Amino acid sequence: MKNLILNSLLALIILVLFFTISCSSDDNSIPVTEVSSTRTVDIKLVGTWDGTVEGTMGTETAIFTLQSNGDIIAETDSQIICPFQGTWWVTNGNFTAAGEEECDGTGIDLRGSSTSNTQISGTWTAAGGNSGKFNMTKQ
Repeated sequence: MKNLILNSLLALIILVLFFTISCSSDDNSIPVTEVSSTRTVDIKLVGTWDGTVEGTMGTETAIFTLQSNGDIIAETDSQIICPFQGTWWVTNGNFTAAGEEECDGTGIDLRGSSTSNTQISGTWTAAGGNSGKFNMTKQ
C-alpha cells in the first residue's frame, strides 16, 4: 500500500511538472510577436474635423470631434448614416477609432492610413458588413 501511495504521488508530481513546462511562456514552438507600439492620444489631433463619409448608401458630410480624453463623436448631416460615439487613438502614426452608432448600436471601426495635423483619411467598417471611406480636414 505504501508503494502505491508513493508511486501515485510521484506520478502526480511528474504530471504537474509536465503541464508546467509545456504551458510555459518560453515555449519556442509558437512564435510570439512583440508589440512595440502603444495606443496614444495625439494631442495635435484633438479638435473638430469636417469632411465626408462615403459608403454603399452614398456620401454624407460629417463632423468628427476628437476629444483629449480619447473620445470621438461623429455626426452626419442626414439620417442615412447614423452618428456614432466611441474612442480614438493613434498607433505607429495611424489613426483608429471604434464605437457604436446611435441608431441601433452597430459596431463601427475607422482605420486611417496615416495621420497629419490637418488631414485624416481611411476606411470604415460596420459590424453589419457595410463599409466605405472617410476623408476629414481639421478646422
